[in-house]
Parts: sequence; structure tokens; C-alpha cells
Amino acid sequence: MPMDKSTADAYIYAKASGILARSYVGKRSSLLFNTKSLGELWSLVSKKEVPALPEALLARALEKEALQVFIDDYKKLISNYQQPSELLISLIQFYDYDNLKEISAALTLGEKKEIEYADISPFNILNYSAWPDLEKMTAGGPLSWCKTPPELLAQKDNDHRLDLQYIQQIFTSLEKLDSECRNDVKALITENYMMQNVLWALRLRLYYQMTDQEIIELLAYSNEEKNPSDPLACEAVKILSIDPDDYDSWKKWKYASMLNPHEEGAVWSVDPRWITNSFRSYYVKKAYRLFHRFPFSPCPLVCYFILKREELDTIRTASESLRLRINPSEAMVLSGITEAKNG
Repeated sequence: MPMDKSTADAYIYAKASGILARSYVGKRSSLLFNTKSLGELWSLVSKKEVPALPEALLARALEKEALQVFIDDYKKLISNYQQPSELLISLIQFYDYDNLKEISAALTLGEKKEIEYADISPFNILNYSAWPDLEKMTAGGPLSWCKTPPELLAQKDNDHRLDLQYIQQIFTSLEKLDSECRNDVKALITENYMMQNVLWALRLRLYYQMTDQEIIELLAYSNEEKNPSDPLACEAVKILSIDPDDYDSWKKWKYASMLNPHEEGAVWSVDPRWITNSFRSYYVKKAYRLFHRFPFSPCPLVCYFILKREELDTIRTASESLRLRINPSEAMVLSGITEAKNG
């Protein structure tokens, strides 16, 4: 039952603190990789009985179960507010955007069987009961422009538009956040999307040999202006001028501490995977610190959302490593829990 704001803030902070203490984030994330089977991993992350499924299907079921548990817990927490902030609702609507990508792809391929989706009701912006009529599913909401399935070759452009719209929705709702924590929360979220742009730009450059202008067109921006000086894009634009193989230039970078190791006289090239893992570890610690800084505000729930999504990513990695028989120590490196040994 909804509470007054001050009571809800205090209750949510206490409840979220308890959930995070039992979550597999930070130091506790290594426990996921100590399991010997998918059944054992299931028992670690779910109270439900392990379903009798083949390994491939069990891995998929485990990931779906972990996601829905996270969504259900988050919905229970924000439902304690009589009127949750727009930001808290926008965060969970990520899953409607993600669902729409899957739905559009399925319809593009002519698939109209019953769909599986992450259920965020009552905060959904898609009408799932109208399946498979895409126009009716998106009607009357911010995604109403998506009326027909895109052509196969246009799917990635459709997904990119959805990504941009979601990010811009987050930053619009951030500006409306009436709380002392707004600037800190905005800085936390901005840094995440900024680094995702950096990593995206590096991958497009190193793996696809795209030009600077092609890369800049594919970056995420906080508003529709798509200005290269946008706080989400400016760092990615800067690193495009750095030679990927020139360590002396890279060591002057703002996030040089996250670079892959360099040995004097050895061939070196910037490694996006290493930066990804270094940033994940850094970002989890930063979100934990901010979680406790403004306990009686929306801030803890924003940080909770970030940390629990990190847990979901780690559960997926642990699940896949068991299914594919990957060594646990290697899987933890892939998940960013531990660093690879140099040499």
C-alpha cells in the first residue's frame, strides 16, 4: 500500500539495503562462479524448484527467472510511493524498449506465435494484449511511431532509434527529479552512458574500421541535437583522435587507470574488453557509495536498479560459463570480477 513520501523513502532504503546485502554484486558475485552445475546456480538465485529441463533450456529459463524476480522486486519497491518519480518509472521501462526490439524482429521474420516478454505492468507503455498488431501495441504512447515491423536491413536502425529515445527519456526525467540527489544521480548515469559511447566508438573503429564521422552518427546523445560536445558523446569524440596503438597518448587519457597493461618495448593496443571490465568494477563501487549518500531520497532506488542489473549480467555470464564448460576463473575475468593476469 502506498505511503507518504518520507515513510516510503525510509522503508525503501531499508528494504533495498537488505536485498542488496544478499545480492551477488561486488565481492559476493564470485559465489555465482563457485557453483558446479546450472541446477546449483538456479538454487542460489531462485527460491523456486529447479525445473527438469535440458541444459540449454535451463540456462535460458534461469536468466528469465532472474530477470523477472528483479523486475517484480523493483516494482514492489516503487509501488510504496503514492507517486513515484518519473525517473524511477523510466528506468524500468527499459524493458519495454527491449521487448519492442524482440517483438519487431520477430514480426519482421514473420513469427506470430505467442511471445515471451519481461512484464513490467503496471508501468508498461506497450499493450501486449494487442499482439501481433504492432500498431495497436504501441498506440497512444511514446513508441507509437513504431507501427510496422522494419525491413530486415533496417532492423539495426530501428533498434538504434529505440536506444536513443530511451536514453533521452532518462535524461528528460532526470531534469524533472526534485531532490537534493539529482546532480549526483545525473553524474552517475551520465558517466555510464559516456563510457558506453567510448567503448562503442572503439569497437566500431577497431573491429569495423569505420570513419570518425560514421562513428559519431552512431553514438548516443542526451537530447535530439546530437551535438559532439554532448556530455554523453564528447569523450568518445576525443578518443577518436588517439592512435589505438600509441600508449604514450593513451596514458594521458582521463580513464588511463582502466587501460590494459603496457610493458616497455612490447607491442600494445588499446583493448575495449579490458576497459569494459575495469569500468564495471569501478562503476559498481561508485553506485554502492552513492546508494548510502542520500538514504531518504529516490537515489538509493536508482543505485539499486543499476546494481541489480549488474547482478543480472553476472548471472548470465555464470550461466553461460557452466553451459559451455568455461573455467570459472576465466568466466570471472569475462564478467569483470577479476583482472586477467598480464603475460
